Amino acid sequence: MSQVIAEETFALAKYGRIWRVSHAWEMAAAATFHFGFVVGERDMIALSREYFTMSTALKVELFQATWSAGSPAKTINRRLEFKDLPPPVQWHQGVTPGALGTAITGFEIESTSSNRIGKDGDKEPFIHTAMTSYVLQVTHTGSGTQPFTFAADYRIKNPQEY
Repeated sequence: MSQVIAEETFALAKYGRIWRVSHAWEMAAAATFHFGFVVGERDMIALSREYFTMSTALKVELFQATWSAGSPAKTINRRLEFKDLPPPVQWHQGVTPGALGTAITGFEIESTSSNRIGKDGDKEPFIHTAMTSYVLQVTHTGSGTQPFTFAADYRIKNPQEY
């Protein structure tokens, strides 16, 4: 069975196997922003994910869905020597989702101040299925126009993992 532990993540980063996607934007109250990605021929493991907003409320949902348009999100190899290599999965930002259906997973948070949510890849990885299209929907459930950021570390599943 595949295990995702801090030592493995560090070792794979040294080999240039870990990639980071990130984006920052502003969003009005009740607005949504979508990221889209299509996994290649091997499963993709989403490791650490980070969300931040100055808003008091945020909702994030992951869907298995098609999407169109958008632009490539900034993606860089964690081993900076390989920063110019093409990423194994190219995330797109500002996509137009197809029919979303029911969310696979997600969370919602509300507080009296800004929100920073970290999903630890050592304890909370997600394994995205090969040859599948996904949409990540971020909804501003607070008030006013606020800044948002999203970042995720990911890697392609090793051939010997099952």
